[in-house]
Amino acid sequence: MFERTNSFTAAIWKRFRGYPFFVQLLLIVPILCSIALTLSVGNMGLALMGTAVAINSVVAGWIGGVLVLVLGKAGIIVAKEHKRK
Repeated sequence: MFERTNSFTAAIWKRFRGYPFFVQLLLIVPILCSIALTLSVGNMGLALMGTAVAINSVVAGWIGGVLVLVLGKAGIIVAKEHKRK
């Protein structure tokens, strides 16, 4: 019944594992951040924390996750350059 689905899932997994580690993190971490923000605060919690516009916690989590990854990678690059000098 799921023969076609299993081969499709295996192809997606193989393609995902073929990406560089940073790209894999870029795909996974924002999803995890959005889930964590939704579970911990929720949409109403974000509205009550002082934001003028009710922000969807999934969108805020994605933005936060991408920022964490990009700034973390930038910090690693700066640290490597600092070690070289």
